[in-house]
Amino acid sequence: MLFKIRPDTDRLAQDAYEAYTQATENRSIKGEELPAWEALTRPVQNAWKLSAEAVRHRVEQHA
Repeated sequence: MLFKIRPDTDRLAQDAYEAYTQATENRSIKGEELPAWEALTRPVQNAWKLSAEAVRHRVEQHA
C-alpha cells in the first residue's frame, strides 16, 4: 500500500520518532543510543514518514 506524504507529515513523523526515543529511554533494541531526528539518514526519516502516514490513514478510515 502506498501513502502520499502530506506537508505536515514531516512534523508528525518527527514527533512519533521522538516519542519512541523517550519511551525507550533513547536506546535501540541493541542498547545503543538513538540519534536525534536530524542525524537520521534520509531513508530512515522517510520510513518514519511513511509509517506516520499509514497510521494517519488508519485513523481517518475509522473516524
